[in-house]
Amino acid sequence: MNTCKVLYRNILWVITLSTCIALSGVMGSQVAWAGTDSENSNRLPHVLYVESNDSNPGQNAVLAYTISDTDGSLSLLGKFPTGGTGFSNFDGRLGPDDNDHEVILNADKTLLFAINGGSDTIAVFKVAQDGNLTPVEGSPFPSHGPTPVSLGLSGDILVVVNANSNNIQGVPQGTAPANYTTFRVTPDGRLVHIPKSIDVASTSNPVIIEISRDGTKAFGIDFLALPYTGPQILPFLPPFGSVLEAFTFAHDGSLQRLPGSPFVTPVNARLIPSDPTTGYLLGLGAHPSQPILYAGETVTNRLAVYTYDDDGVPNFVTDVPSSGVAICWFVFSKDARFLYATEPASNSVAIWNIENPLAPRLIQDITLVLAGTNPPPGAFPAEFPSASFQLSLDPTNRWLYVVNHESSVTSYPEGNNIHILKIQPDGTVIELPFSPVLLPVPANVNPTGIAIR
Repeated sequence: MNTCKVLYRNILWVITLSTCIALSGVMGSQVAWAGTDSENSNRLPHVLYVESNDSNPGQNAVLAYTISDTDGSLSLLGKFPTGGTGFSNFDGRLGPDDNDHEVILNADKTLLFAINGGSDTIAVFKVAQDGNLTPVEGSPFPSHGPTPVSLGLSGDILVVVNANSNNIQGVPQGTAPANYTTFRVTPDGRLVHIPKSIDVASTSNPVIIEISRDGTKAFGIDFLALPYTGPQILPFLPPFGSVLEAFTFAHDGSLQRLPGSPFVTPVNARLIPSDPTTGYLLGLGAHPSQPILYAGETVTNRLAVYTYDDDGVPNFVTDVPSSGVAICWFVFSKDARFLYATEPASNSVAIWNIENPLAPRLIQDITLVLAGTNPPPGAFPAEFPSASFQLSLDPTNRWLYVVNHESSVTSYPEGNNIHILKIQPDGTVIELPFSPVLLPVPANVNPTGIAIR
């Protein structure tokens, strides 16, 4: 009898142990999906990084905020100088501020890269476990072109977009080409330039680089590439249309332009449908798991959908209307069910259901809170005094953060802020009562970029 009891207890112990092992595997996979981009993020603090973009000489910095795991609120962790100068859009023109991916992290969240648009350099930092930043040896590194505006990372290859988007250091716009260029990132974070840049017209104002889901292709937008064939149409809009660029990576890490690139805009992106020089694109988002690319038809307020083939050549599928103004930048939910987009000219965020990724369905358009008691009017019709720009989700997929900057130069410093939105189970969002968080930056700067660990 005692032998049976012992045997019974041993069987129960084996069953219990097996169940615990199985459950731990399930729980582990759930934690990895819900909360992390790296295996350590469930025990390291989540940190948000935004660039001050301070255009006072040598004063640019990355601001770091610890994210509360309880309510998504932000606590300033530190201010980390980039060793360079931010970019000044001194007259608030459309175009020079319209960039994305100004601050990015590598895959394992140990390195952070940030642009110095006013001094033509790239800052690289080592990321400590507590989120603090330390410049790598040699940082900042020359960007090998005028006015870096956007960054993309494919393995150890860093792509830099140099836009030549303003008069910098006494060099007038138009005297040097804009370019897409690449660097190899060494294990310790240093940048080694790969001397095979792709030049584009000096006035074409490239604004973004977006890396494909598998890291083998890259897409860009030259925002002001095509001179109108006719007269200027809108007084606040430069008479140049956009093109979509498509690249692949050569064995040495340099970019190669794909056949047919650059590509003209879809008909619905154009102010005059029959004239491809009057079309505008701004913002790109590569689907996390499928060969699909989303783009903002920013002037006509539509979301464009492309597929791309094994070589990376894009094929336009459809576009659907948004309800805000000037749709631009994108981020995907972790399960790729929802696409979030900012609309700067209406200070809003659009949320799209993309469970059918080739047929996005708009489910919400939320106008963000204006800080302060007396915000001034926008600079031109259909523009808010504070504009929603870059955005990112926290690793737990519970909160959406949106970087705003004032759109009336120095008249509304409270417009430089970060909005905090709580994500609901259906993908829609609610702005939290303690949002927005004002950024500690000078009144005459436009903070930019966002990355979250």
